[in-house]
Amino acid sequence: MQTLKSRRKFWVLIAMTSCIAMIFIDATILPVALPTIQRELGISDLGLQWIINSYLLALTALVLAGGRIGDIFGHRRVFCAGLLLFAVASALCGLSNNTVEFIVSRFLQGCGGALLIPATSSIIQETYAPNERGKALGITVSIGSLFLTLGPFVGGLFTEYLTWRFAFWINLPIALFGLILSLLVVEKTPGKKQIFDVLGFFCLALGITSVILAFMQMHEWGWPAFFGLLFLGLFLLFMLIRIDRKAKHPFIDVKLLKDRSFVGGCLSTFCAQFILMVTIFWAIYFQLYFGYSPAYAGVLSLISNLPVIFVAPIAGHLADRYGPRRPVMLGFSLMVFSLVWFVIFGQIKSFWWLLPTLIPLGAGASLIFTPSAVATFYHIEAHQRGVASGLSQTVRQFGATLGMALLGVAILTIQHLRLNFLMKGEPSLHEVNSRTLDGLLSNAPSALEALQRVPEAEISFVKASYLKAYVTAFSGLNLIAAGIAVVGIIVASVYLGKHPQHHHKE
Repeated sequence: MQTLKSRRKFWVLIAMTSCIAMIFIDATILPVALPTIQRELGISDLGLQWIINSYLLALTALVLAGGRIGDIFGHRRVFCAGLLLFAVASALCGLSNNTVEFIVSRFLQGCGGALLIPATSSIIQETYAPNERGKALGITVSIGSLFLTLGPFVGGLFTEYLTWRFAFWINLPIALFGLILSLLVVEKTPGKKQIFDVLGFFCLALGITSVILAFMQMHEWGWPAFFGLLFLGLFLLFMLIRIDRKAKHPFIDVKLLKDRSFVGGCLSTFCAQFILMVTIFWAIYFQLYFGYSPAYAGVLSLISNLPVIFVAPIAGHLADRYGPRRPVMLGFSLMVFSLVWFVIFGQIKSFWWLLPTLIPLGAGASLIFTPSAVATFYHIEAHQRGVASGLSQTVRQFGATLGMALLGVAILTIQHLRLNFLMKGEPSLHEVNSRTLDGLLSNAPSALEALQRVPEAEISFVKASYLKAYVTAFSGLNLIAAGIAVVGIIVASVYLGKHPQHHHKE
């Protein structure tokens, strides 16, 4: 009997791990394929950013609701529904032929992920005894991190030797395996009668969406729409706090925000996730500026992710021995070094000159995430851990989607301003709109068409100016990310404890 129970636990872990691996690999497999997608489908620079951010936005807005839905309808049922939605959306992503189809499919993927992530954690906790959960969750995250690391390399191989569409279709056999295994080995759990805070959910989802829309569409919709959407988003988030402070069954527990350790852990994770969005633009830069193939760009991204596997256990040990403050501050310091190094030496086409950028960033991220997680849950009571986990996951994903939005706006704004300045001295180019040249380095059809309207004698000048503008914008992007890392250092020094946990507890 005990053997059968042990076997069932093992297969449950395999099912959950396969699905987490699918979500993790999906997070890093796409960026190296973006220049190829832009060239083949004629997608604008803003369209590429939306392909990334529509997934992150759905995950941010819905992951907390996904946990509540799992509690109400049963975690196995919600897990299977999320898996099916993620698989169907992945198939649609691979079949997409224009910007709108791609963005909608990616949004649906994010909705599936928002159901999967909390359900996976809940199923593991229901299957394993309290003294086994840490090990089971650790195995799941470790294997997921391995796939997170391999994602860029696999994506580069697919893009260069097969087609970028396989970056999405690879999810289908994994999802099918996970679905069949889940139906066979995961016990069906009854749902619980809970009151779902619909008003709080809509305030959170619409508030986050409005803020992201304001930044992402700033250039397209203009300043009145930007300020209107930003005000609406901040107002809704403010109302969420007001409503949930008095609600009997709040969507988020506002009392958690009184815990300095919880706030410090969440803010540190937010900053780190914000900064990591810069690696999406790195994968593009390796191909557009250096001329590397998708496969080689994937190898460079793989090197950046490798330290996650080795440094995460060290980070946990440092947090236990010295408290979370020191490793988190060290992690952000490594990120500052990495980003500033890239600004200074990022135009040298050399693998060895890139290593001081690639390795410290991945190591820094590991030194931040593990100790921040320790700090986040240090004072949290057992009955609050589910709510706290959902809120911290929402904050983390919001860091990613806001980072993508702000960094995307920054690179486009700097690029357009710099290109307009460089072309200003040429009278024959006064009528050329810099926005029509977006995607020129990746040979996007719309940019090549706009280039044909440039006087033949000025084409070389426009190409050189565009390259200069792109490099300037990319450097600005890294400096902004370095500034956020400095903010992270300040947050850690103010909010996180400097002593080991047991000392603090005493």
